[in-house]
Amino acid sequence: LPQAQPSWKLYADRQRDWRPQVAIDEGYKASSVVYTAVEKRAKLISSVPWKVYVRKGDEWEESPNHPLQRLIDNPNPDQSQMELFYGISQSLDLTGCAFISEIKAGTQNQPKELWHLPSKHMRIKAGNVNLFDYFEYDNAGIHRKIMPEDMIYLRMPNPDSPLWGMPLMAAGQATDIDREAGAFQKVSLQNRGLSDISIELPEGATPEQADYVRDKLKERQTGPANARAPIVSTGKVHQLNQTAVEMDFVNSRKSVWSEIAAVFGVPLAAMGFTEDVNLANAETMNKQLWQDTIIPQLELIKRQLNHQLTVEFGNDVELRFDLSNVTALQQNTGEKLDNAE
Repeated sequence: LPQAQPSWKLYADRQRDWRPQVAIDEGYKASSVVYTAVEKRAKLISSVPWKVYVRKGDEWEESPNHPLQRLIDNPNPDQSQMELFYGISQSLDLTGCAFISEIKAGTQNQPKELWHLPSKHMRIKAGNVNLFDYFEYDNAGIHRKIMPEDMIYLRMPNPDSPLWGMPLMAAGQATDIDREAGAFQKVSLQNRGLSDISIELPEGATPEQADYVRDKLKERQTGPANARAPIVSTGKVHQLNQTAVEMDFVNSRKSVWSEIAAVFGVPLAAMGFTEDVNLANAETMNKQLWQDTIIPQLELIKRQLNHQLTVEFGNDVELRFDLSNVTALQQNTGEKLDNAE
């Protein structure tokens, strides 16, 4: 595959068909559903502890004092393990990629610090011997070239590019609709009395009189404080085809929210839309969220960390995530005993 990549390009390239900053500004910051879905995934993924295992013969034993365990627990002087993996999850969801720079030191030149670099500042130079020739950090005139052996590169498998990960762009159109619908609804509430009716003035009314009636109507009807206020006029008031009920976007927006939630693999109920949730299906939903969404994502991260990071500490070292304290995955022993009896 590296030999099949375009070798005539002299410089590193940014992600072409996706703009991380646009995903942040118009998705993460602008849509409450996108924000909640990304945060839900990040909180769950970053809450899972990681443990180092060392192979001794045919057995794998936990090694709490291993240098890799100390590195994962304290990846750098300014971040905890949870904050590091929180950022990794956010980056994978919004950009499809996560770049983790390794700072190496010591006689064995092993990683001593791990730093998550924002995807929006990264470029990739394709190689013709290895898949990646080098990575480049480019931010406000600061350029740093990082070699592949000093970078852990996590990405969502992308059928359209061997270099860049696949972001959740399938939710892009639904996010645009949700954002624009929310903005339209806000303006609609602020101008409630202007879009629902038309006033027919008596015959012979001058343009100045029409302007006066329009301005007074706007003054008395605009804003939530004047919602549904009665109208007194010398003209005829006509109801237009858009009523207050028709302009309520909540029901129509729910279908868009469901689409976004499906792309992120997070049920709406898990994001706070709990009107149709009871205790029984809430427990099932949480378990399904872990099994169908969180665990596969953790597995992808684990495989790449073992492929790119743990090998620097030897071939008999492995990183594993620990799900023993996840309440949603714990079996209900009392219920099993009742069934058995």
